[in-house]
Amino acid sequence: MRDKSEAVNTTDVLIVGAGPTGLALCAQLLLFGVRARIIDRSLNRAHESRALAVQARTLELFQALDLADELVSRGNKSAKLMLHVDGRVVAGAQLAGFAAADTRFPFVLFVSQAETEALLGERLASQGVTIERGIELTDFVAAADGVECVLRGDDGRQERVHARYLVGCDGAHSTVRKRAGIPFEGDAYLQDFMLGDIEADATFDVGFQGNTLHSFTGGNAIAMFFPLGHPATWRVIAMSRDANTRTGESAGNDEKPNAGDLSIDELQSVVDSATGGVVRLRDPVWLTHFRLHHRQAARYVNGRVILAGDAAHIHSPVGGQGMNTGVQDAWNLGWKLALVLAGAAHPKLLESYEAERWPVGRALLQYTDRIFSLFVRSLSRNPLMVWLRRSVVSRLLPGILTSKRLGSLAFYFISEFSIHYRKSRLAIEGQPRLRKGPRAGDRLPDARLTRDGPPTYLQKELSGPSFHLLLCGSTEAWNADDIADLKSHYRENLVLHYLSRNVGANILVDSGAVLAGLGVPDTGQYLVRPDGYVAYRCGGSDLRGLQQYLASWLVNSPRAG
Repeated sequence: MRDKSEAVNTTDVLIVGAGPTGLALCAQLLLFGVRARIIDRSLNRAHESRALAVQARTLELFQALDLADELVSRGNKSAKLMLHVDGRVVAGAQLAGFAAADTRFPFVLFVSQAETEALLGERLASQGVTIERGIELTDFVAAADGVECVLRGDDGRQERVHARYLVGCDGAHSTVRKRAGIPFEGDAYLQDFMLGDIEADATFDVGFQGNTLHSFTGGNAIAMFFPLGHPATWRVIAMSRDANTRTGESAGNDEKPNAGDLSIDELQSVVDSATGGVVRLRDPVWLTHFRLHHRQAARYVNGRVILAGDAAHIHSPVGGQGMNTGVQDAWNLGWKLALVLAGAAHPKLLESYEAERWPVGRALLQYTDRIFSLFVRSLSRNPLMVWLRRSVVSRLLPGILTSKRLGSLAFYFISEFSIHYRKSRLAIEGQPRLRKGPRAGDRLPDARLTRDGPPTYLQKELSGPSFHLLLCGSTEAWNADDIADLKSHYRENLVLHYLSRNVGANILVDSGAVLAGLGVPDTGQYLVRPDGYVAYRCGGSDLRGLQQYLASWLVNSPRAG
């Protein structure tokens, strides 16, 4: 690929794609002290709104970067949902205030993807990392010790880079995936969608407020109005069952929109059908046709070439989980990559990335495909479907959407709290087993407690670039020599915490039901991964099982002196 005398730059990780997935990966690697290079062929970051919903699990992960509260301040956490069917308001619901006591973020946050990217970009800049824009990956050859990459700038100049790992976060068109020869399996939906960031006015009172998500179903069309705020008040996604199938690039093997090929009159026509003509559009900021695909890479890892985000999976935006799933791909991968690069973990740890995240991508495709198909069928002009839509569904939806129990269950699913890795090789239930509480492979729930007096939160205390060992119960139950041995062997890669009902210096104090929620009646231990999932747990104070677990994945830190 190159002359041996030719200059080659080196990096531990080359991230291709500076969207939310690539930015989140780069930021997490920085937490561990890994300075990756991140490139993007676009000269500027996208300012279109694109993804709009940030789910609670993503906000929890962003706590490690101290970005969660800032992102919440830039978005709308009090949005409502209002459903309109054939010109009538049939149901409404709040998208916040769910009965979820185990999170600081019991809501769906509506905020532009541009804001999310800007915040992550600011974080990288504060750490001295430059997003290299106008740089394109044109070729690479994988080897046993890394990947030889060819980069080209917008001025045509080439650079050769040797990366120990190459990560493709470069979207549905992924150059990394294509050149790695990884199949992108699936298909495109037949329907043509219209999208716009736009101003809109209701011709009579339908509760058309800027903090409400409106779904209009009527005639042969559906139109969704998402509260955006900036650069326009509304993001509109519309689809007509009778729309002609488009041809050209948008019908190809991607979901990239053809910017500028949609007129406001075309969009207004479909919106009229869905709303019965009660909403008028004006002042468009961005209009486009686009096609939706449901595809997944056959594998996420090919040697030292790795895929994440839309490069690994694309699907219907139903549920607002696309960007969030990509960020969580990055969070699952980042800590594993960092520990392996540092020689602190066995290389086999990286195998768990695909083993854990590929099934999540598959389940998400199946779920969104079913919901999307239901949407399409609901637009049928079949008399039976029209009757079901107007009579049965309209009567059932109010009860469903106002049920606190059903709302909490739906929130738990949409927020991605239900994602677990119980079948992963990294998830071990030790002996004696705890019968209640989050299992190995589950997300560690949040809880309010105190430390040295002031209130704090469990997830906040156990976040950061390391494994966290939570020793539950009386502090006197733990053998001091065992604790010293753990600290000596794993140093900064293992942080110890004590959780007790007894007040003491530097102790997490449970003044409520935290220990009960963890299923610890007396004494127990939880090992929490850097991404906030339970790796190992058991009852009692015998640490031998924990020591065996750590030795199977981590490498002892060298002793000082």
